[in-house]
Amino acid sequence: MVNKDLIFLVADDDPDEHYLIHTAIQEINDSAEIHSVFTGFQLFEFLFNKGMYENLDTPMPHVIIVDINMPILNGFDVIKTVKETEQLNDILIYVLTTSDREEDKVKALSLGANGYYTKPNNFDKLKDIMKEIQSKIKK
Repeated sequence: MVNKDLIFLVADDDPDEHYLIHTAIQEINDSAEIHSVFTGFQLFEFLFNKGMYENLDTPMPHVIIVDINMPILNGFDVIKTVKETEQLNDILIYVLTTSDREEDKVKALSLGANGYYTKPNNFDKLKDIMKEIQSKIKK
């Protein structure tokens, strides 16, 4: 069963990845709300309504999907800061990255990520990952 009205925040520096992730989520759950940021710094501006997000009434996401390899603040920095920030630490964080290195997975999970996925090379596998993530979200 898919949760309706979920709010996602996708943090990845590659616009093509945003398109694929958005499409995969929408095909599974057309009522999901999806927001995009391209750096870890933008992620925190979004969450705290600062900078270019200060005049937007942006909702707190239920889940963050984050890439490890991003400029300014990388995915590890994002996980660590979200989990150490009281008003954010309930947000689920799932890593979706090109790295299949075991040490990256261990580090992300030890920092508090709720799951770690290597970016697949086909869209159906990406949809399966998004289905799995959505099945774990309780709102």
